[in-house]
Amino acid sequence: MNIDDLVAMLAEHRWVAACALVIGAIVRVLKSDSPLPEWLHVSKERRPWLAMALGIVAGVLEAIAGGTPWARALAEGLAAALLAIAGHEVVIEKARGGKEIPIPLARKRDDEAPDIPKGSA
Repeated sequence: MNIDDLVAMLAEHRWVAACALVIGAIVRVLKSDSPLPEWLHVSKERRPWLAMALGIVAGVLEAIAGGTPWARALAEGLAAALLAIAGHEVVIEKARGGKEIPIPLARKRDDEAPDIPKGSA
């Protein structure tokens, strides 16, 4: 996903699609192979619930920010969560055979000291 695509969706008020991309990205970053601390990792069983909760939060924020009626905002938030889950099932589970899209790790700058393996000094 390119950040320009997300900005275009937001500019065109395509909230469900934009929220689905953001929810999917958040869930992806919180998987166990991410460089985040272990306490931030979310187990496989809890990821759909996290996506649903994030979708509801998106709906509530839309209702607060845009004056959308609560029922519609929650429905759109749930739709965004379901779209994120469905996207994962189609793209990751089916098309990529369960292989996750890798998270690019931060690159070291040239002026940083190299890592020294443990026990080698």
